[in-house]
Amino acid sequence: MDVLVKAKQVPLQCVGEGFRVGLENALQTCITIAFIMMGTYPSLAQPDYPITLIATDLQNPRGVAVLPDGRLVISQAGTGLSTGDDADNTGKLSILEDTNGDGDYLDAGEVTDILDKMPGYNILYQFNPGRDEIVGMGDVIALDDGRVFFTLDDNFEMLSIVQMTPNLELVGNLIERPGSMNAILFDDETQQIYIAESTINAIGVVSLDGEFRTVTNFGLLAHDQQAVPSGLALDPNTGDLLVALFSGQLWVYYSETLSFMTGDAKVVRVDVETGDYTDEITGLTTAVDVATDPIGNIYVAELTTQWATTMLNQEFDLFDPNSPPDAGGYARFTGRVTMYPADGSAPQIIADSLDQPTNLTYHDGSLYVSTGQGTPNRPIWSPDTGLTQIIGQLYRIDLDN
Repeated sequence: MDVLVKAKQVPLQCVGEGFRVGLENALQTCITIAFIMMGTYPSLAQPDYPITLIATDLQNPRGVAVLPDGRLVISQAGTGLSTGDDADNTGKLSILEDTNGDGDYLDAGEVTDILDKMPGYNILYQFNPGRDEIVGMGDVIALDDGRVFFTLDDNFEMLSIVQMTPNLELVGNLIERPGSMNAILFDDETQQIYIAESTINAIGVVSLDGEFRTVTNFGLLAHDQQAVPSGLALDPNTGDLLVALFSGQLWVYYSETLSFMTGDAKVVRVDVETGDYTDEITGLTTAVDVATDPIGNIYVAELTTQWATTMLNQEFDLFDPNSPPDAGGYARFTGRVTMYPADGSAPQIIADSLDQPTNLTYHDGSLYVSTGQGTPNRPIWSPDTGLTQIIGQLYRIDLDN
């Protein structure tokens, strides 16, 4: 599957009071499309940012961080096989080192697991939400002194941020919390770690000594969906926290259940002192992560940009290679990354047709994007190549070229 870096018309998402894709303004969306087709709506060519596959055959890659020596550290949530006699904890933390200097980690010996047999599970079998989604190892951060922290959901029995030394040796849990933590972010100025507590719809902050406080709690999104914080970034110009809110389960939609409602996800701006928050970017489909660069451009990854697919039944065997190619709750190969320029100009789609991206990390002029959420090697359908499989991959988008 080739990832498309496209020159497109102005996307239908935009900052602040722009067009929204929700049901409540479907008419406005149709009018916008008509203007584009007639050529009366301004169109912008998108910059051609090179996007490179740098690692593949990963098992649900999630958080990515850059170590002081330039190596990458990446968490992998694993296969989700956590029940029955054949259960095996398959999560891992890995180091990626470009030993031959060719700009990727595709060669033998360039991906090394430093932690393995970490716990994880598939929420389809644990909570029956109708989706193929694996939880376990989550986000990762690396400090300038080499210390590494990562989130871990131990089959919902212990939810923690785990600390490692600069020599990548385990220290133990920095903190344990009552809800899953989808994202963590280190603020170098305050020497604190911000936490997206996804299952309790809150943002917290913890010191490196383990002292915790709650920053804010989020109310419901449109259509009574849970406001699930899924990604964090700091605005370099204001110090505000930017939070991606991934709309939660929509339980009653004309007697049906949907994984999400298109257009209800958004990015909010949070005052870290008062906890007050305001909308920053609205009209998103599945805002799964957010990142910023040094001048304040905002980058948003969406897991999918299309309507939710058919819900899975708990009896569906995710590990059967002969199972039908089901999308698993989210349309495949419809994820994208969009840049919202700091100068307020029109948003720019910089990567499209991604297969369910889950993580977005900015470092030194590049974005690292983890893709391929779901049970590894499970049959799915690609609009370009037909029958294929879920493959965990890591891409780099070069913004300075």
